Amino acid sequence: MSTRQLVDQFDSWRNETDTMVLVTVVNTAGSTYSKTGRQLLMRADGTHAGLISGGCLEADLAGHVGEVLRQGKPKLVTYDMRDDADDLWGIGLGCNGMMELFLQRIDANHDWQPFKLIRDALSDRTNHDIALIIDDSADTGSCHIDTTEELPGRVCRWQSTPWLRLLILGAAPDAEPVSRLARATGWEVTVADHRQEYLDRNDFSSADRLLLAEPERLDAQLDLQHYDAIVVMSHHLETDRKYLQQLAGTKAHYLGLLGPAKRKQKLLDDLPADCAGLADRLHGPVGLDIGTNSPETIALALIAQIQSLRT
Repeated sequence: MSTRQLVDQFDSWRNETDTMVLVTVVNTAGSTYSKTGRQLLMRADGTHAGLISGGCLEADLAGHVGEVLRQGKPKLVTYDMRDDADDLWGIGLGCNGMMELFLQRIDANHDWQPFKLIRDALSDRTNHDIALIIDDSADTGSCHIDTTEELPGRVCRWQSTPWLRLLILGAAPDAEPVSRLARATGWEVTVADHRQEYLDRNDFSSADRLLLAEPERLDAQLDLQHYDAIVVMSHHLETDRKYLQQLAGTKAHYLGLLGPAKRKQKLLDDLPADCAGLADRLHGPVGLDIGTNSPETIALALIAQIQSLRT
């Protein structure tokens, strides 16, 4: 589960329940499924959002979560699978690593802290340094964002990264799998098209926003600087040219144009001189070379390319 999906699940669950347990990976050694800073939310019935292992540790954690909920005090739990210790646990992970987890009760009476503070940091457009003070004698561990002060006791630190925001320009059927895969990865997705029938006919339930856009007025309808990645895929030459002209001044990390290289060059040749900088930034054909032959595999190659360049 992505960071964004964890935040979305938290927002949903806090309308349904008064308490949850926040599980944070605070230390690791050797080969482990998760590293420091990975988090999971779990409710009293054992349902959880997020993963810290392949699913094996989550079942065992349910008993510890029940204890934290009853007592209201945080707890450190260590799973050491190095050498033959895995057999002692009987979980059979075979990871040959150690993970130390900090479990905290979070509830409405305490404004869902400290996760609400972390949630707010994760939801904006900035990288943040997060510091969690681990104190099992307190009711909760305290959290600090972007602090430069010396913190007392044991401190777990990690950096948050905002989720990627993707703009898809074109709502043809082959844009559907792009939207679905991007949303499953935890990205925020906007789909825009100049044809209302395309927006209505195709399934973009995975998108956060649908927009009927006039290609030549795109910058008046959207804040194009809001997006990290933008893909042009309207399948209409003149519309794509207008989109590209609008995108020349954006700072998106990724700009992509669906179609063959000759089509891309023709569009670039038809743009005015002040758009010349697009030539070095525009990816086309889009996607990693994985032998694509269907809308789904093209979407997979595209999402993988954006993720690879971003990281």
